[in-house]
Amino acid sequence: MAKIFNPSKSGKNRKHKSLAKQLPDFVAKVQSYDPEGKGIIRTETGRIAFVTGALVDEVVKVRPITYNEKIIKGETLEVLEASDKRVEPKCVHFDVCGGCQIQYMEPAHQTAAKQSALNSLFQKQLGLTDIPWQPAITGPDWHYRRTARLSIWFDSDTSLRLGFRQAKSKQIVDVEQCPILVQSLTNLLPSLKTTIQSLTSRKSITHIQLYALDNCNTVIFRVVNPLNSKDKEILNLYAQAQNINLILEHEDHKFEQISLLNNTTGTELEYVIEHCRFQFSPENFIQVNADVNQQMVSQAIDWLAPTKEDVVLDLFSGIGNFTLPLALKSKQVFAVEGVNNMVLRIKQNAELNQIDNISAHQADLSKLQLKYKPQWLKPIDKLLLDPARDGAYDVVKKIPLLAPNTILYVSCNPSTMVRDIKELQQSGYKLSKLGLLNMFPHTAHIEAMALLEK
Repeated sequence: MAKIFNPSKSGKNRKHKSLAKQLPDFVAKVQSYDPEGKGIIRTETGRIAFVTGALVDEVVKVRPITYNEKIIKGETLEVLEASDKRVEPKCVHFDVCGGCQIQYMEPAHQTAAKQSALNSLFQKQLGLTDIPWQPAITGPDWHYRRTARLSIWFDSDTSLRLGFRQAKSKQIVDVEQCPILVQSLTNLLPSLKTTIQSLTSRKSITHIQLYALDNCNTVIFRVVNPLNSKDKEILNLYAQAQNINLILEHEDHKFEQISLLNNTTGTELEYVIEHCRFQFSPENFIQVNADVNQQMVSQAIDWLAPTKEDVVLDLFSGIGNFTLPLALKSKQVFAVEGVNNMVLRIKQNAELNQIDNISAHQADLSKLQLKYKPQWLKPIDKLLLDPARDGAYDVVKKIPLLAPNTILYVSCNPSTMVRDIKELQQSGYKLSKLGLLNMFPHTAHIEAMALLEK
């Protein structure tokens, strides 16, 4: 996302921080949303204000936080005329926790607001007047998050806080329950805290990673020093009582099994999509919303429509979330990742599922040259891109050398997605489908899927 504020060295475009005196509060009506879920207001002075905590059509009192001559960044002090889309936040920690930003929006309106913001961005940046929107992919509004990282803060020798960081702060919110965590995980929070307090080496624990997976619930304690044998036995008894898989993570991603359920495979965690088993280790990335992830993969296959005649390239392939299901429908899939242990993981998962038409490689295709293509890279028919938030601009510029007929772009950042698609437009590709992926309800986070064709 481009920076809104960029003060000049001369000081003419200064960014103010003490604005109660320098710029007064003001009252205005919210007209639209930006891609971060903020309300957009065009003020009487000609500035555009981006305001947290406000809904479209509401009249709100705004406290400016930072500003320059053209833009104000502010927060809602008071809602004077409320929208019928405003609801009471469900989470008791909403006012302080940094995890969710828009729980005050009715869930269906959250999805509509995200699509509206993305629609405006595509129209403005890509010059499109008729966006080929497809139905948004949505899942459960609550208890959707199957993995989360909890932080620990020790107030004293026995008192501690276990939870998530506060918004714009390093302080920890002590969380007793979390309505976006899978129910079985939020149920663990009180007993986890009590168990940690009982350990003599508790201050060696810095974070806890939770997973609710197809075969078991797993809890991973990240530790900076080894736990003593008595504490390990306490954790083992706790894990058995809660019917969970419990692991210690030491430095350099070294894992120690404390308690192992009969239906698990140690530190090899697992989920299932499209009849494929995906094993991964705790340092690997997975999508947090299992329901939306399942729908996303199914839609990717439907939109790309691979056949047994097609060769598909899967870029930024991770552990194979798209790769394996695509391979079941294609002649061959080339999976490319920049991280070698991910490449090894794809190969292991292909073998686990007895899939033999996947060719996985560590490579940087942003440096691709026509005369020096990798020997393993054959002509492709279709391409899937699933980059990180930085997007894939350097790779996208090389796509004409690959010459796929169809491109599926999965994005977790609207601004880099639009930038990359604009480059693809200049290479002769046209946007034929666009759909929202509401992977993170109650947050301003936007994910989307786009299909481009020659």
